[in-house]
Amino acid sequence: MRYGFSTMGASPDPFKFGVGAAGGNPFAEEINPYAAPRETGYMPTTGVPGFAGLWRQGSVLVMHKMAPLPNVCLKSNQPATGRLKRSLSWHHPAIYLLILLHLFIYIVVALIVRKTATIQIALSDEWLARRRRRMLIAWGLILLSVGLFVGGLFHVDQGQVWPALLIIFSIFLFLGAAIYGLMSCRMVWPQRMTGDYIWLKGVNNSFLDRLEPWQWNL
Repeated sequence: MRYGFSTMGASPDPFKFGVGAAGGNPFAEEINPYAAPRETGYMPTTGVPGFAGLWRQGSVLVMHKMAPLPNVCLKSNQPATGRLKRSLSWHHPAIYLLILLHLFIYIVVALIVRKTATIQIALSDEWLARRRRRMLIAWGLILLSVGLFVGGLFHVDQGQVWPALLIIFSIFLFLGAAIYGLMSCRMVWPQRMTGDYIWLKGVNNSFLDRLEPWQWNL
């Protein structure tokens, strides 16, 4: 198998094969002590992108939290021109049932048991522009809903029905615009997370076709 995992053995976790020094990033490129100095910090790889620490499970991308994503757009499988930092958070869907008891109880438990990760997803110019357009549409609708709400308040004392209807419509418009913005601008989202791995939805199928299948049961 590629990526330094020569055999599955008895361990269910691929990360336990060829991880190198404890606490290090097993997917980072080897340091050449004779190489010329270069900038520190996050630098996307250039040339042929590597896919170490990335697998496919059906229509889902499985990645190790420390694995750098290649310079390939996750939405189009085309060369990427920019990076988007995403802070991911996930908890088991059953935790939502706590809302039936009390919203505060749900929030506290969700904050305690949630899994988090920060990744840098690569996007092409086309998808960066799409995201900007969606954000502008969402903010435009939000501002419109605020204007309609204020307009309804100014005329609510006139004894007519339409100001109340306008206020109700503006509230639904605000909620719809906020949901649209959150859903359409996220690009990718976690289907599941563990302490070390992320299952990502929303990734282009052609990108996923480059990857080896996920074979472990975690």
